[in-house]
Amino acid sequence: MKQKLLRITLVSCLLITSLFFGGTAYAQEEELPDPGLTPDSPFYFLDTWGKNVGMFFTFGNEAKARKALQYAEERLAETRVMAAKNRVRAMERAANDYDGFMAMVNQRLEATALQDIDISDNISEIVSLATEKHLRVLDRIKDELPEQAHEALTRARTASMNGQINALRALAKGRPERAIDIAADIIENRLERARVRASDNVTADVEEALDYAARIAALEEEMAAIAEEIGIDITAIQQRLAHSTAKRLETLSGVYEQVPEAARQGIANAIENSVRKYERAVEKLTEENALGDIPDAETVMNRLQEEVRARLGIGRADEAAESDNISVQVQVRAENQEQNRERTDAETGNPDTVSANQTREQSQTENQRRSP
Repeated sequence: MKQKLLRITLVSCLLITSLFFGGTAYAQEEELPDPGLTPDSPFYFLDTWGKNVGMFFTFGNEAKARKALQYAEERLAETRVMAAKNRVRAMERAANDYDGFMAMVNQRLEATALQDIDISDNISEIVSLATEKHLRVLDRIKDELPEQAHEALTRARTASMNGQINALRALAKGRPERAIDIAADIIENRLERARVRASDNVTADVEEALDYAARIAALEEEMAAIAEEIGIDITAIQQRLAHSTAKRLETLSGVYEQVPEAARQGIANAIENSVRKYERAVEKLTEENALGDIPDAETVMNRLQEEVRARLGIGRADEAAESDNISVQVQVRAENQEQNRERTDAETGNPDTVSANQTREQSQTENQRRSP
């Protein structure tokens, strides 16, 4: 009896220790913490109780954001394990708890933006990178589960995206170049997601990935504006934007070729927005004589697929040059024909032409007289 009581006591101590200090073992896939107790365990309520106590005894915006992020990752690990076991209801419970902890992270990050509460760039960067990892995990879970299980995952994804955007805004106030670099990587990951789901012919996922990429692309310019407002030289930021936008234009062009017609309008819009963004960045860099090794707009446009250029009304540089030559030739030919007609009319005494010639000659004489 005593031995049994001793075993129970030891197990309880180990359990409480794990609740307060969290698992330190990381899985190979996406480096999430060891999930520990999962929602299918009869002792799961102890895990929930321990996390609530942990948050209660954590003070300060940054400390609370870190703790909430730690607990969110544990819940995400539980979500992945329950999905692998096809225990949908338990998975949904863990995903909902993840949503709740990420809401706490967002609350702390939003407080820093609205009330100028001090929080370090370090935690902002940690949240920015962690949430990108979370999105990749949630993508995989969603792809493997039936559609009826997607509602809880959609809420979790929304919480992760909001946390990422708030973290990038906070990071941009202190380290805008780093924030721009992370944003560029996020967009590349979302475009890769669109490419993969396009090859799988899942149009909804393609559109979802493109929509979030567009949100982060808009955030890039917002962060550049933040940097300019606080007096930072944004030349390096504009160069980063130009390079990353040129790269994603090629990616979008490739995705366009793979997706069905129903999804092409969204990609065409993304390409058009990226073209305008690239041209703005190049224009600013040209004004500052800081273009460097960034290719001009014509070079980048020529890298797009022919069908994409045709749809957007973008011609190749050599085609444009040929078109310009043809226009010049037509204009010269028309001018020569007009001069010949006027000369013939003048010789035959056409009064309208004579009058027009006299008026032109008088105007030229008057201009010469007024010239210094």
